Amino acid sequence: MSGDTVTIGIPVYRGELFLEETLRCVQNQRHRDIVVIISLDGPDQASERICQPFLKDGRFHLVVQPENLGWVGNINWLMSRVESPYWCYQQQDDLIDPRYVEVLLAYAQRMPHAAVVYCDIEAFGLQTWKLAQPSVTGNASARQLALLYAHHSAVAFRGLTRVEALRHCGGIRTNEVENYSADTTWMAAIARWGELHRLPEEMYRKRYHAENTHTKWGIWPIEKKVRAWIVHCTDMLEQAMLVDATLQERRLLWLAAVTRLAPAWMPGYLPVDDLRAPLLEGFLTYVKERKSVDIPSLLKSNWNDIKQWTRSFYWRPTGLQQQLQRVKSKLRGPRNAFRRLFRHE
Repeated sequence: MSGDTVTIGIPVYRGELFLEETLRCVQNQRHRDIVVIISLDGPDQASERICQPFLKDGRFHLVVQPENLGWVGNINWLMSRVESPYWCYQQQDDLIDPRYVEVLLAYAQRMPHAAVVYCDIEAFGLQTWKLAQPSVTGNASARQLALLYAHHSAVAFRGLTRVEALRHCGGIRTNEVENYSADTTWMAAIARWGELHRLPEEMYRKRYHAENTHTKWGIWPIEKKVRAWIVHCTDMLEQAMLVDATLQERRLLWLAAVTRLAPAWMPGYLPVDDLRAPLLEGFLTYVKERKSVDIPSLLKSNWNDIKQWTRSFYWRPTGLQQQLQRVKSKLRGPRNAFRRLFRHE
């Protein structure tokens, strides 16, 4: 296996409608040094029949899981089999340009500090839009802040990932609400290793149809959506708090996670303006009870004080949030830029 080898993992679950087209576009990549692993999530004769002709290509390998692993479990299984320097996740119904691997690989080899290199996405099918997400750069705290404030769609998840970063992040974390947005949390885990770099070309086409997992999230009842979003924000907070950071940076990360509860870009999924109170109070209760992150120790404060200044920040957007915006602009500067954010210090 050479330094140019890329493993492409294709998890498949009842994928017979579009699988052949997807496999064909993978086979037609101009970069030929690829290893393609297809994992059927449980016995599936229809999908297996579609895969069989491609197995004549020695780069293609098929595994049929004896039982259903779920979308997170199946992708994690594929990630655990990577032996090449690079990894790509390929969704069973999406399409990639013939130049996709070639172009991303060339960029990644020029940027050894990039954990992931990704391109822009064009949607087709039931939805049509184009999505470009900015690169996530800077130090570890700055990268987590950028993700908390401005990233939800898991664009980088579909990019080319360096195997060292893949091993460091430890796979996709599950969560209790059908693994809602676990692919976005994976981006935060990857960002603990290095930067996420956007290549401004549209080489990935995401197909929208009635059976998409992400499509189903959008029709959940409001109570389930609220719970899912609280759990997701806590998952993102947990990843952010794992970075090596100063006390002031940790407090900024905490406030960024709180801001994520009701961001300006959320109304299409969740009417946050009508739900600000239950989102905040549910988040505070959930983080305290879950205990996956010892917030009082990390923030050097007790829960009563944390709740008091968090509520003050959350409900006074023209006060502390303006201060935070000014501090964000200095993230690449000296660490003492954070020193006077909190009045009680």
